[in-house]
Amino acid sequence: MAVPSTLDNTYGLLYIAVVVSAALYGAGILQFWMYVRKYHSKDPLLLKSLVFAVLICDTVQQALLCHSVYKYLVTSIGDPGILIIVEQTLMIELFFSCAIATLVQQFYCWRIYKIGKSAVLAIAVSLVSWTSCVTLTVYSVKAVQLKLLSDVITLKKLSIAANTLSAVTDVTISVVLVIILHAAKTGFKRTTDLVNRLMIFTFNTGLPTSVCALVATVCVAAFPNTFLYIFFFLLLGRFYTNSILVTLNSREYIRHASDVASQEHYSLDSGRVRAQPSTLSRDAIAIRIDTNTMHDNNSSQDLKSSH
Repeated sequence: MAVPSTLDNTYGLLYIAVVVSAALYGAGILQFWMYVRKYHSKDPLLLKSLVFAVLICDTVQQALLCHSVYKYLVTSIGDPGILIIVEQTLMIELFFSCAIATLVQQFYCWRIYKIGKSAVLAIAVSLVSWTSCVTLTVYSVKAVQLKLLSDVITLKKLSIAANTLSAVTDVTISVVLVIILHAAKTGFKRTTDLVNRLMIFTFNTGLPTSVCALVATVCVAAFPNTFLYIFFFLLLGRFYTNSILVTLNSREYIRHASDVASQEHYSLDSGRVRAQPSTLSRDAIAIRIDTNTMHDNNSSQDLKSSH
């Protein structure tokens, strides 16, 4: 049985979406300020450009969302007819949401390449992300052409496809990164603890966007006559922005943990373990196991790129 449309489950949810989105936007601005203080002078131009591009898209999307809600909930008091039409800014902001998601997902694909050293794997995940981008772009183009809000339901299948692909991309990125990090374990307690922390951190940063996209998919299928799916979809951009900024701002903490974890190398000499000074490079944690008969050089893992 379909849930009927009411002011509470349509424009009420739209209003709540603006409030929650504004709070997440504020958190993103705080994270951006921390990034500028710590890393702006250190990071390469491409990475800094990515951060600024994401923040600009996030700001524009938030402004467009506020404008559309103002039109619906304030301007409509003098002209109730506004409530039934499609406010263009509500649909235009979808393009910026798409841009944010694609930029952040491509950043994580780059991480997959840097950590896993597999161009094929990174490209495969990247293609899934671009497929999601194209689907959402097609949806946005069609949505902008609509005149009545009641017509949005005609794009139900496209909406489900776009949100599903977005969720699949986020889940795939998190799973691949966790698997790669798990393969980096060497058996030493300190390094294993470090990798475990990185795995948990990677999973947690991808969890909000994955859950949000999945819930939006379920809602558009189960409650198409309400704005419940719009509520979750509008939060995706904020979650993506906070995800990349938190990831970048956590590098110093994780690098410090890396330094602690790699203060010692362990050498096995005739069954006797002795500590040796660390030779930690800027970009890697190296654990070398030497024996009289075998040299295992496969335990050096590039973990810095995972931050």
